This record gives sequence, structure tokens and C-alpha cells, in this order.
Amino acid sequence: MNARTVVLTIGGSDSGGGAGVQADLKTFSALGVHGTSVITAVTAQNTLGVKEVFPMESRAVLSQMDAVLSDFEISWAVTGMLPTAGVVNAVADASEKYGLNLVVDPVIKAEAGGRLFSQEAVAALKDRLIPIARIITPNIFEARNLTGIQVTDLVSAEEAARAILDMGAGAAVVKGGHLDCTDLLLQGGAPELIRGRREHGGNHGVGCTYSSALTAFLAMGLALRDAATKAQRFSATAVRYSPKIGRGPGPVDQAGALREEAERFRVLSEVMKAADILQVPEAAILAPEKGMSIGMALEGASSLEDVASAEVLLSEDLSFNCARFGRRSSTSLALLDAVAGDSSIRAALSISPDIPDNLKKAMEESSAAITKGPNLWHGPILIQVQGGEEPRAMLLGGSALHLARCVLAGAKIRGPLTINQRLLQAD
Repeated sequence: MNARTVVLTIGGSDSGGGAGVQADLKTFSALGVHGTSVITAVTAQNTLGVKEVFPMESRAVLSQMDAVLSDFEISWAVTGMLPTAGVVNAVADASEKYGLNLVVDPVIKAEAGGRLFSQEAVAALKDRLIPIARIITPNIFEARNLTGIQVTDLVSAEEAARAILDMGAGAAVVKGGHLDCTDLLLQGGAPELIRGRREHGGNHGVGCTYSSALTAFLAMGLALRDAATKAQRFSATAVRYSPKIGRGPGPVDQAGALREEAERFRVLSEVMKAADILQVPEAAILAPEKGMSIGMALEGASSLEDVASAEVLLSEDLSFNCARFGRRSSTSLALLDAVAGDSSIRAALSISPDIPDNLKKAMEESSAAITKGPNLWHGPILIQVQGGEEPRAMLLGGSALHLARCVLAGAKIRGPLTINQRLLQAD
């Protein structure tokens, strides 16, 4: 049996499945830690807002915490919705009894609308829970509720964070998602800035996802700065992969990071297969002097880290170097420019600019034959690349394998062979 880190979420249930304990447990699962839970309230909510709240009795909260903490070794816990002062006091009592490392996410109001903390609960939070918490993770509105400071920039964010530390918290992360996506982390000394970028997508549950990801990374043993950076990236990815469901702001997808990792592996594997296909003597007729370079980008690529590429060295040993993300080359840079102008372009292959007309025609014919099949990519588009150490042209298309097969089909001109026969040879 494999040992696994165990963490705890203490919060409300979201009947829409986008936020609260549901979001926390999905985050824990995606990050490979075992999640336990204590329900503090049942909410009737969806993407349009919170319709009704049914708080748990303090005794029920204590009973759940005792059941979990008396059995599991909980390394870190995160709190979310704590609707009443009685619930806050119960959580504080159990946390002190068991010596919990607490991340407190003061979700006073739901993103979609609806109050989740009573005024008395906010007062109890400041008196009982914040002083024993390791980290507080408010957004700018929650920071104002806790401190009275209106956060409009990094200066006021630092002021609010210091006010939270003055309440007894070990550290504070004032999240900047409602400003310029820069989070401010304060541990007592100088503030640390964690800069992010705005992602387009549904954001229901993104705050819960951030705090639970932070909890999971801390439980794995990461330092706070590293954990906060990873939590920000994880949450941003969850927004980017949010499904279009519901009539309000859609829920984030905590499995988005897993999907992105799988897509990176798929793209990397395709580049390696394409480079392997091109390791034949016939391909040399279309290669620049220093060999071909082939690359493929992730969907929505915006930097070299989103482009996998490999150099095909058409020497006697017909070798290619290992495909990897982040390599700076004329092919990767040209591909990024092309993706910015046309999102359907995903791949690029550098070739010699001196291509005989009959080879160009063969590539065009092979492309037409390939794209007649189901679920295949368009292309290729031939462009000339200016600058660099040697002149070269670039083929652009939707798939690295498609480009490699088109080039090879064009290079393998053998008498009466048909295009389809040449494609079979390329496979």
C-alpha cells in the first residue's frame, strides 16, 4: 500500500459542484494528496449565485473534526465557509486541540453572489481563527472586510497584509486576481510579489482552488513562496480549462493541469515521431544546409515554453536531437508568430527555400490527399523566413506529423507512384 499525504478541508458544500468543499477535494485529488472534509454548511447554489444557506450545528462540526483528526495524520488544513460564530469557535477549538497547520480562506461572500459569513462569524474569525492560522488568503474585497483597508494597488495590498499579520497570522497572501493578477505575499519582512497573467474562462471556485492548492503544496513540503507560486499557476490553468456549463460564470476545472500535462506529452511525442519520419536520405533534398527543424505548439501558445521542437540533422548518421519545450530557434519563433495570427496553425517545419516546382506540387497534392481524411489538419502553408544564419523557408500547418509526411511524400518522387502510394510510404 502506498503512503499518501493527507489534508483536510473545512467548509461549505456547493450544490453546483464548482466551489467549496467540492472544489477543494477535486484540487487535492488532482495534486495527488488524499483529501478529507468537514462540512460547515450546505448551500443551495449554482453558477448564478447562492440561493440559501443551511449552517451546520457547532456540535456536528466538532464531531466531524474529531472523527477525522483522531484517525488521520493531517499535515495541513484549509478553511473556507464558516457561516456562524459558533462554527468558527468550534473550528478554532479543534484546531488548537490537534495543533493544525491552518490555511484560512476568508470566503465572506461567494463570487457569484451571496453572503457566506455572518457579521458575528467575521468577528469570531478575527478573534479566534486568524491568530492561530499559518496563512490567510484574502482577495482584495475580503482583505477590506477584515482590515477596513480598500485595496487598489500593491501599496494598499501590503498595508492590508500587515494589518492581517498584526492580528496574529503567520503570513498573508493578498490575491490580485481583481487587479493585475499580482499576488502579494507577506511573511513579516519585505513583501514578495508573485506575478501572474489573466486567463480567460469561468472563475467560479477559483479562490477555493487556490487556497486548497496552496494547502496541498505546503503539505508536500514546499516553502511558502514556492507553494504560493505553484498554487497561482494551478488556479490559472483551472480557469483556462473551465467548461462552458451553467448560465453564470462557469466552474474552473481542477483537472486542467492534468490535461495540460497530457497535451504537452502528446505534442512532444508527435514532434519526436515527425523528426523520426524525416530521418531518411530522400528528405535531404528539401533540407536547409544545417538540417531541418520541426516544432509544434500547445493550443494558445504564448511563449517558447509552449513550443516543442527538434533539430533533424541530415548528416551521414541521420540523427536528431531530443525534442523538448523551450528551445529557441527560428522555427519556434516563426511558429509563435503564426499562432498569434491564426490559432489553427500548430506546427512548423523549416525547409530549403530553393524547392523545385515539381516538389512543391507534390507536397500540395499530398496535403490535399491527407486532409480528405477525417479529423486531419489543414495545410501546409509555405512562407519565406528572413534573417538568420542561412536562408530558409517554413511550412506551417496544424500537425507536425502532417508536415513531415507532406515533405516526405514530395521528396519521394519515384516514377509512376501515385500520391496515395507515396503517403503509404511516408507512414
